[in-house]
Amino acid sequence: MAGIKKEKQMKKLLVLTDFTANAAHAAIAAVRLCGKLNTDLLLYHTVQYIPVVPDYNAGSYVTVTAGILFKDTEENLSREAASLRSLEQNFPGYQPRISYVNGEGDLSENIKALSGQQDIRLVVMGGRSGGALDHLITGSDTAAVIRKARKPVLIIPEKVELTELKKVVFATDFGVADISAVNYLLEIAPPLGFKLEVVHVVRPGEVVTEIQPEVAFRKYLNHLDSYQITYRQLSGDRISQRLQDYCHETGACLLAMTPGHHDFIFRVFGHSETKETIAQHGLAVLIFPPDFEKNNSLSS
Repeated sequence: MAGIKKEKQMKKLLVLTDFTANAAHAAIAAVRLCGKLNTDLLLYHTVQYIPVVPDYNAGSYVTVTAGILFKDTEENLSREAASLRSLEQNFPGYQPRISYVNGEGDLSENIKALSGQQDIRLVVMGGRSGGALDHLITGSDTAAVIRKARKPVLIIPEKVELTELKKVVFATDFGVADISAVNYLLEIAPPLGFKLEVVHVVRPGEVVTEIQPEVAFRKYLNHLDSYQITYRQLSGDRISQRLQDYCHETGACLLAMTPGHHDFIFRVFGHSETKETIAQHGLAVLIFPPDFEKNNSLSS
């Protein structure tokens, strides 16, 4: 109808929950982030398919069992959403609208569909007690979410408090996808109040024969001319420990990276010392999934 202005759709943080303490901690952190990013919150849980052994009499049993599970998770989601709403007034900034949805079936495919929606800005999930990076390597659900998500995935361990973000460290391998990730981080930097440091770790004595990717990436960073971003090259034998130690030394509680077809993640964090260093330094991780570059518009 002429003369009626269409209301702009609010952005949302998609928060995954399995009703554990880790997930609840991540959801509370997400409410704080919503207040600063001026976004709403969508709480999500999925009920996995129930394995069925062929049996002529199993049909009604499976249907009833699935129905009970779905109803139980609906009730749990409702309680968790109500608990989060009761916390809103304790946090400054925008008071987010908190809704929830219950899904069923394959988690990764459901996340692919949900995170592909234009109103979803970020996916948030809890990390295991061992730490977010340990969960990134060993958690099959986390790996599946990262593979299929269309928006960045923030993993928050239970011991990490994201109450004040002063610095975010972005580990780069000079990949093309890193540019889209930097743009995203610079857009959320002002409302979250952090400065971005782009870091590349080289091993002592390492000889780089192909310097064009680094030259192009550095040229792009210089072109940005933003006071919110700096670049630093670090040296260390054990890349994972060097990065995590650097975050600890500089007060950064969030490390961001792109997957680089997964080889960069495993090359950086797939070492035996990872679990030990994570235990020493609590660290949240922001992963830009493989499909992010195609879906990186924040204002659309």
